[in-house]
Amino acid sequence: MKNLKIGVIGTGRFGRLHLEVFSHIDNCQVLGIADIDKENLKATQKKFRVERTYSDAMKLIQDKDIDVVDIVSDESTHGTFAIEAIKNGKHVFIEKPIATSFDEAVKIEELASLHNVQVMIGNISRFSTPYFSIKEAIENGALGDLAMIRAKRNFSKSWFDHFGKRVHPVYESGIHDIDLILWYANSPCEEVYAVENNISGYKYPDLFSAILKFGNGLVASLDSAWLYPKGGPQNLVETLELEGTIDADIEIIGKKGTANYKLNHSGYSIWTEKDVKHPELTLWTTEHDGIGGAIRSELQHFIFQIEKGEESLVAPVHDSVEAMKIADAIVQAAAKNKPIKL
Repeated sequence: MKNLKIGVIGTGRFGRLHLEVFSHIDNCQVLGIADIDKENLKATQKKFRVERTYSDAMKLIQDKDIDVVDIVSDESTHGTFAIEAIKNGKHVFIEKPIATSFDEAVKIEELASLHNVQVMIGNISRFSTPYFSIKEAIENGALGDLAMIRAKRNFSKSWFDHFGKRVHPVYESGIHDIDLILWYANSPCEEVYAVENNISGYKYPDLFSAILKFGNGLVASLDSAWLYPKGGPQNLVETLELEGTIDADIEIIGKKGTANYKLNHSGYSIWTEKDVKHPELTLWTTEHDGIGGAIRSELQHFIFQIEKGEESLVAPVHDSVEAMKIADAIVQAAAKNKPIKL
């Protein structure tokens, strides 16, 4: 197949991470990048030797030489950029979330089918080996029928100085576990109840807790807070150009067995006179041949699906649409202080 020409929208930390990964994947070349930050755009162009730059993402989307649009910009832009890219006949990778509203998510799914392009959302946990191993245990019957899922995902407080003004945490952090719960439950969510609290005083709450009830009787709980202190153990170091902590646990309880994974307890630590680090070893590790881990598997898988002309069975768009329905319901349930039926 011809070399796929990729355009990346967003050159922040995660955009640059995507650029690093694409530079080591066969059959693709980053042709253009877009960002409203002109200084960052120029520095990123120089570092990765990208031919074309755009301060207006729509110009990148309209570039006829670009085959694939990779959206790694602020969450509020995902829906708009994805819809335009699909209308322009581009294959689209969208960093999670797919959008910030259910209506936009539905539109993306409909347009992807109408224009016969491949669209995939960056639900990176599905490509992380521990989470995939849990999925296999469920599929092969080792846990029996599922009864309950408990999920927790907490973040460094310092990060919320940025995200608290930008997006509700259910779309930024909670969407990871909503996606995993849906993947494991294999059943539609029927009812949602949620509460939230605003400790830091920003536009959006820095913690929420939700209970989800599924059609097959499974009950799931989801908690997320952005209140971890600066002195907490760091597990995001080096690769992502960001120091801090993601403390995520998930437990699956079935009639025959259970499964549990704690992302922040890899068994690996580095002690120095300054601090203690627990480097995360599954998501975006620095390896001999560039960036590896789940982020490499995810983007490589997307390129494979474009080459095959088939939607991903690992991360189909419809699952992200359903996740957005649940995310919206969590926000509504907390605001109205009552359960929301789906």
